[in-house]
Amino acid sequence: MRRLRNQIGVFATHARALNSMAKNFDSAALVEEANQLLEGLKEAKKECWGASSKIETLARSLSSRPQGRGMSPAAQYGPELRAARRQFADAVRDAEKALGQLYSTGMAGLNSPTRVSTSPDSVFELVLMFSDLLVKWIEHARNKPKK
Repeated sequence: MRRLRNQIGVFATHARALNSMAKNFDSAALVEEANQLLEGLKEAKKECWGASSKIETLARSLSSRPQGRGMSPAAQYGPELRAARRQFADAVRDAEKALGQLYSTGMAGLNSPTRVSTSPDSVFELVLMFSDLLVKWIEHARNKPKK
């Protein structure tokens, strides 16, 4: 759990660092990196909840066995597990907030009217770029004041 919480903390720190240097990067790259961080966050959450359910199952099976004196293993590790889950949930909320800010910055940059487009990667993108240019030229010609 501690490893996963630290991994989530690294995701949040990475997102904050990218967000603070957003003006140095292309907005499309920021959004792509945010997508990759989100995928990593989802995998870490899945792993955490899987481990958590296995621990609870083990704790229940150990607590149902007859024990000698003292606390059962379930009673011993229950508070630690709840605290670890709470800390993990806090780290996830923090990372989600940082990723949300990174997405906002990236999308604002993508929607900026002053954004310079990236070069096309395929013929299809080239055709789309050309059609977009043509539409903008037609709109400009229609809105041009007549003399």
